[in-house]
Amino acid sequence: MEWDKELKLLEDFPPPSYEEWRKAVEATLKGADFDKVMYTKTYEDITLEPIYRREDLSKIPFFDSVPGKSPFVRGNNPEKFLSEGWLIAQSHRESDLKALNAQILRELQLGLTAVNLQLKHDDDLRGVAIKSIDDLRAICAAIDLRAAPLFMQLDIDDSPLILLLEQYIQERGYAWDELQLGVGFDPVSELARKGYLSASWDESWERIEESVEIALKNISGLRCLSLNGNVYSNAGASSTQELGIILATAIFYLQNLLDKGWSLEQLSPLFQIKLALGPNFFMEIAKVRAMRLLWAEMIKAFGGKEEAQKVWIHGKTATFNQSLYDVYVNLLRNATEAFSGVIGGIDSLEVGRFNELTSEEEEFSRRLARNQQIILKEESHFDKVVDPAGGSYYIENLTQEIALQAWKYMQELESEGGVLKALQKGNIHSDIEKVAYARNEAMRKRKDIYVGVNLYANPDENPPTRVQIPTESHPTKKEILNAGALPHYRALEEMENLRTRVLQSGKNTKIFLMNMGTINDYRVRAEFATGFFQAGGFTVISPSGFMQVEDAIKSAQESNAAAYCICSTDEKYDELIPQITSALSDSFLILAGYPKDKVESFKSQGIKMFIYMGADIVTTLDELAEKLGVENEA
Repeated sequence: MEWDKELKLLEDFPPPSYEEWRKAVEATLKGADFDKVMYTKTYEDITLEPIYRREDLSKIPFFDSVPGKSPFVRGNNPEKFLSEGWLIAQSHRESDLKALNAQILRELQLGLTAVNLQLKHDDDLRGVAIKSIDDLRAICAAIDLRAAPLFMQLDIDDSPLILLLEQYIQERGYAWDELQLGVGFDPVSELARKGYLSASWDESWERIEESVEIALKNISGLRCLSLNGNVYSNAGASSTQELGIILATAIFYLQNLLDKGWSLEQLSPLFQIKLALGPNFFMEIAKVRAMRLLWAEMIKAFGGKEEAQKVWIHGKTATFNQSLYDVYVNLLRNATEAFSGVIGGIDSLEVGRFNELTSEEEEFSRRLARNQQIILKEESHFDKVVDPAGGSYYIENLTQEIALQAWKYMQELESEGGVLKALQKGNIHSDIEKVAYARNEAMRKRKDIYVGVNLYANPDENPPTRVQIPTESHPTKKEILNAGALPHYRALEEMENLRTRVLQSGKNTKIFLMNMGTINDYRVRAEFATGFFQAGGFTVISPSGFMQVEDAIKSAQESNAAAYCICSTDEKYDELIPQITSALSDSFLILAGYPKDKVESFKSQGIKMFIYMGADIVTTLDELAEKLGVENEA
């Protein structure tokens, strides 16, 4: 063998042209329309192409940009990232301050690199209450905030915390320029989240301006304007809606603060952005990168120089796709979401606990959430690569598409009078509601798969109990949002509620599968039917195939099942259905499949229900549950 022989791969394996590739793909589609099958529409109204090529990069204006330079799509500070990585900022909400301090100190030894306090608010009374300087001393005892930066998302009535923080920093003798503190307000998202503010807008502006004054004079590393995109994601918003609302919110604050006489160079370092990291892996990578691009363009439009175009991005794993059932799957969801945030280039990251919906905080789930980040950093070494997505034909194009759509949505909000007016009119509510509805439809028709809930459900799992969030019964409301609070959307709630009702009903909800013919005749539909019914909490009896209708009928009647589902091929149904329906005329009969030209005929013969790919699983199983005596929700 000639080891020194020069390889000429491009000569031996010449790259195919796009036309050659497309021709090869069309040959596999068996007559299906390429343009209908191979393009994917996202919730962001972006059409994903089946393949991206080098020539697609020519339309991307930021492609030649480098890390650490405008528009910062590839990160703010590559040298710092390579030496420190992102901040591991798991949240803490222990109400006992002494225990909280002990928990933080222990977790700092176990890999945490930031202190992220979840404060007690009137829409969630769980959390940390800081009323005095003594409280702050107790929480931060033996913690060096220069090494472990402090994060707190403030509501407008938390404004005294800025003064307490200023006093505490003076006591500790920290130099103002050696701190990086993400302690800030966003009354716009607070209004959207709760539907009210405890202070008027005049009072809110006074508190914001006071905080800006403190930051500029005494705490140069304080980011006191913390724009919270999680509120919109939690309501079901698309990525572009989330980014567009954040931009419009930033414009709202900047315009008002610039009118007070501060400069853009003074104000821009006071902002940070909190993004939700959802399940669409490549979309979330591109979303983080697009946020930096959009921020730089916005600041540039205000006349800001390059240094003012940087922004801190804090990522948090999403909640709208979390499940009550099969909660360990949430661990996997969080892992991919955290991974996408890191690849996208977040500055700090919070991974949710896998059992947040079903359990109060405990060490096991906290440790798993924290270690997911540590694995990405210490074992996978993703802190050793700056902008790992850079150069990807797909991600670079997706970054550009998200940025264009988000900028367009921001302009729509501005044309309506700005983000606050759009909220008050309910326009943001209706825009997000459309996306949430589309997400819900995709879950119901199983275009979007949620493992363990609408597919591959665990038939032996008992109904879980959701943690109840305590709220203030009579909160102070000085500013009311006419359209009300944005809903806290979770895609799986309807499916889980149905399943819980069925499991707790005490009714006979057994479904017997009448598997007819050879295994090749019934296997695919029997497996489909099993997964379909189990997702709703029904017990499935799936015997081996029957060659004789009489044997199937006898076994069905002996099974004590409440309903029977026939599983075979469309070709065999013409012969099978008349025999089965006549023998089981008083039974609830279901057909696996939907032969369009025979549906009405089969109904007239006694088939009561059809299950098939694309069926609305919630509506179908809710109807089945009602027929079997399961009570509807009040």
